[in-house]
Amino acid sequence: MNAMPMPEKSKINAKKYAAKEFSEFAKTKEERFELIDGRIIMMASPKRIHQKIVGFIYRKLGDYLDQKPCEPFISPFDVVLSEKNEIWDKSKNVFQPDVFVVCDPKKISEERITGAPDFVVEVTSPSNSERDYYYKCNAYMKYGVKEYWIINPETKNILVYINGEEIKTYSFTFDDKIKASIFENFEIDFKEI
Repeated sequence: MNAMPMPEKSKINAKKYAAKEFSEFAKTKEERFELIDGRIIMMASPKRIHQKIVGFIYRKLGDYLDQKPCEPFISPFDVVLSEKNEIWDKSKNVFQPDVFVVCDPKKISEERITGAPDFVVEVTSPSNSERDYYYKCNAYMKYGVKEYWIINPETKNILVYINGEEIKTYSFTFDDKIKASIFENFEIDFKEI
C-alpha cells in the first residue's frame, strides 16, 4: 500500500507534533483532533448514518466479547501507534478509531491505548475518507492491527484488511454478512443496519 500525499495545507496545522505535545494541545480544545504523521487534523462531526453504524457494531462487539479477555472501545478514545521501542509520547500518530478492540490489557490505560488494537473499524465520511483508506490503513497495517474494516455508508461497501505474513484485502457490500477472522463466531449482518 502506498501512502497518499498530505491533504491540502488549509486542512492541517503545518507544525509537526509528537504525541505528548498533541495531548496537551487537544485537551484544551472542545473539538476532536487526530495526530497523523505529526500533523494535527481536526475531525468533523459525523452524520447520523455514521453514528448508527458505529453504535450497531460496538453493541454487537460488546455482546460478543462479554466475559472474554478482549475489550471493545468506541470513539473518542486515543490510540497511540508507535514503533516497538519508541516511548508513547514521541509517537507521530494518535488516532481515534470509530470502534476497536484491544486484547492485551498492558496497552490499556485510563487516558489512552498505547499500541495497535487487534481489530479496528472506521466508518468513512466525505471529509475523512482519504485518511481512512490511505493514511490510517497504512499505519494500522504497519503497527500491527490484525484486522481493519473500512465501511463506506455512501457506496455501501466494506473493505476488510487482514494483516498477516501478507496483507489480504476483501471487498463486501451492505448485502453481506461479514465474519471477523480474528474472532471465533463473530459476524456482522449489514442488512440489519
